[in-house]
Amino acid sequence: MPIDTSEKKRPLVLVVDDDDDLRLLVRKALEQEGFAVNEVENGKEALDVFEQTQPDIILMDVTMPVMDGFAACEKLRQLPGGGKVPILMVTGLDDHDSIDKAYNAGATDFVTKPVNLLILRHRIRYMLRANRAIDDLDISKDQLARTQQIARMGTWEWDIKTRQLHWSNEVYRIFVIEPESLTDPYKTFLDLVHPDDRKMVKKTINNDLLKNKQCGIEYNILLPGDFERTIYQEGRTIFNEDGEAIRVVGTIQDITERKKAEQKIKFLAYYDRLTKLPNRLLFKERLGKAIADANRHGRSGAIIFLDLDNFKHINETFGHYTGDKLLKIAAKRIGDCLRNNDTAARLGGDDFGIIIEETHNLQDAALVARRILETMKQVIVIDGNEFYTNTSIGVSVYPLDGNNVEMLMRNADAAMSRAKELGKNTYQFYTADMNAKAFERFALETGLRKAVERNELLLHYQPEVDLTSGMVIGVEALVRWAHPDMGLISPMEFIPLAEESGLITSIGEWVLRTACAQNKAWQMGKNTNIRIGVNLSASQFKNHNLLELIANVLEETGLNADSLELELTESILMEHAETSINTLDQLNRMGVHLSIDDFGTGYSSFSYLKRFPIDTLKIDRSFVHDINTDPDDAAIVKAVTTMAHSLNLKVVAEGVETKEQLATLKNLGCDIAQGYLISRPIPAGKVVSFFGSWRESQMSDL
Repeated sequence: MPIDTSEKKRPLVLVVDDDDDLRLLVRKALEQEGFAVNEVENGKEALDVFEQTQPDIILMDVTMPVMDGFAACEKLRQLPGGGKVPILMVTGLDDHDSIDKAYNAGATDFVTKPVNLLILRHRIRYMLRANRAIDDLDISKDQLARTQQIARMGTWEWDIKTRQLHWSNEVYRIFVIEPESLTDPYKTFLDLVHPDDRKMVKKTINNDLLKNKQCGIEYNILLPGDFERTIYQEGRTIFNEDGEAIRVVGTIQDITERKKAEQKIKFLAYYDRLTKLPNRLLFKERLGKAIADANRHGRSGAIIFLDLDNFKHINETFGHYTGDKLLKIAAKRIGDCLRNNDTAARLGGDDFGIIIEETHNLQDAALVARRILETMKQVIVIDGNEFYTNTSIGVSVYPLDGNNVEMLMRNADAAMSRAKELGKNTYQFYTADMNAKAFERFALETGLRKAVERNELLLHYQPEVDLTSGMVIGVEALVRWAHPDMGLISPMEFIPLAEESGLITSIGEWVLRTACAQNKAWQMGKNTNIRIGVNLSASQFKNHNLLELIANVLEETGLNADSLELELTESILMEHAETSINTLDQLNRMGVHLSIDDFGTGYSSFSYLKRFPIDTLKIDRSFVHDINTDPDDAAIVKAVTTMAHSLNLKVVAEGVETKEQLATLKNLGCDIAQGYLISRPIPAGKVVSFFGSWRESQMSDL
């Protein structure tokens, strides 16, 4: 209904727009509702008219000559009286950047074009009422009551001495509480505040307001059924004639819907509507942040560009509906190939970008690229039709290929173009040297996958000798790879690759089975009755089938459990110590011997160490190497030996290469020695002859 024109003064609306027709329509519509209207055609004129007329509300277009709405809004807020006047900005329907910019410039609210004059009249009436209510709040407590009916806004008053909190009816409605059921409003209020915001709210109320600060805060409340509302709360302190703070008064507004609208606007600004992935704008922002973090912490990372090689043909042949479905499936598959802290984005069309925030080497990025190639090769079924789409991938690495967003994106795009030139369905690094290393590693991994089935893996065995009796009491099984083209490959090269690629589990099972079968063969030949040591990887130890596997291998090979020793590192055991204890207990009950390998290089808690049902500690070779020249190493070996013996554990010294080392180890109380001084790792065929030639008396000659 129209404004009551019998009031002393009709509300004055200042309309600022360079569109003559729109100003005329708005003027007529508002004057019919009882408003007084002034109009100007740009922001500069608005500033002059504002100082002369002090309008009650301003309707401001965004795009105008001379001075646009953003600049005018910022300058208005700096003028006397300009801080409180409501400013309603007019933006384009999908102009999300303008909406954000309008709020940042100080706009009270916004409407979108084309302007609905009926809604505009109601919006202006509402804003005037809200603004008048806030002014009344500044005048007196009695006038504060007049704000009770403002939509979604209520008032509150807090008595500082009694700490009693009084609410208006609207606050009860917002908090979904019946007034008669309330006994302690302040406590109830704090209980309703979301736990994540409670500390901030208490601090603001108890500290900032009592220091004569007018303040506004935003927080969430948690209602029954885990339903959340977002609240904007303002307050100021009232003082008596003596300057003593006596109460705090303020407003509470439910801004849940406004926040949802803002979030939707931001989503449309930063995310792709189809795939829900970040868009190019957000991708660049996150890449800039990732580069800054990498520079700050001395880390490296990578970005990946990719597109779908035959998407255009599919899209043109089957239509946009099928093309959109294909893009959504591709986005899902790409996301499944990444870690949680990596970013996948749709850059436009069928182009995607990926940020790998932290890489340890080139292979981290290469691994992701190969994973995407493999997953995108798989058939995609849409409405009964099968589609195959290959992928071309380009990779740039920071800081090697650039230290800013534009350079890294340009180089990744160039690498992707090179991948297309090479026949598509491949990946390329921006730097040629990186490509060579990546593909060399890829070739090695491909060969390793076939090494087991081609019988290219073999075991060498390194003897262990008792330092007291001089007898050979065991051998450690060490895996080797006899590559048909590259020759014998060191475990230092292919074991890390096996761990990264997940092949370590199958290789470890082959080693366990082969070593047990070989030891049984030696025993059947009556050449020896020794224990064989087999190293377990972290993946094997965490595998829930480990106990079943070991039991099956022992049964299949006929080897007694007492003839098998499983070796694990400290880091494997300590990663999940309690779980490790349970697994070790079960292995111990099976009769298998257990040892901690490379002891001293990881971190073991002695409180856990005494709970591990282990039999042996193997002192790492790094302590043995300088035992005769470094008193600290000798002291460490002595301490470990003493501690181990107190726990009834045997001590094995690894890496013994000289007679002097051996003599020192014997004096320090070590039980067993292993190293080149006794024997290098040797093939299975030479182990029997070693047993035949070894005499216990040789130990005294070493």
